[in-house]
Amino acid sequence: MPVALLGLSDTLQVSDWFLTSVILTLLIMLLIMGPHRYAYLESVSSMFRFKNPDGDVSYPLLSTLGYLLVFVLSCMSIGIAFSVYSATGADGDPTMMQPFLWYSLFALACLSVRLLLITSINKVLYNRQVITLKPGRWNCFFLMTVSVSSLFILMVSMLVLFLDLPVIILPVFASLIRILAVTGRFFKIKTTLFKNKSSNSGFILYLCTFEIAPIYLEYVLSDILFGQI
Repeated sequence: MPVALLGLSDTLQVSDWFLTSVILTLLIMLLIMGPHRYAYLESVSSMFRFKNPDGDVSYPLLSTLGYLLVFVLSCMSIGIAFSVYSATGADGDPTMMQPFLWYSLFALACLSVRLLLITSINKVLYNRQVITLKPGRWNCFFLMTVSVSSLFILMVSMLVLFLDLPVIILPVFASLIRILAVTGRFFKIKTTLFKNKSSNSGFILYLCTFEIAPIYLEYVLSDILFGQI
């Protein structure tokens, strides 16, 4: 069970395996993303240039393997965050490895299905010239938003874990980061994907399908699975 809304974190007893997983996840993400830090900064800032809307998406030029690794590590970061948040519950696993693996696989499955759906629909829309941005470019932009959000959430999870901060900080911060990421994608969907021929109804339908509906589904699935490991 998750902790109460206003509860404070107790000292968490975790295994060496979990601590190793946390540290390695952070180090590998920094090794992959660090050399492209300026590209990441530019990409994130471009999401919120509301007065000067960009007609294209910006993202770091990673290799295919680099994007794959960052994607998997982002899912592991989400698993770590859920594990830290659920650790003080009555049914929490003291080693935190089982929740970590379960939630990481859950995040990997959800994000993979979502990415496949986005790719499939964008290919159809691109072939019909409803959108002018190649599906692969949007995929890279989407993965950039996921990786940056997950990295910040992982860092806050580590602060909560190692500094014994109130655990409520983690869901509050994660929600804030999620709102910012979704807001940036809203803006780019309007200014980049649907900037030419699409109607407002097409933009709203796309927005509801790939941004609003996933938020609701993720909340429902998380509510069903959370604390049942």
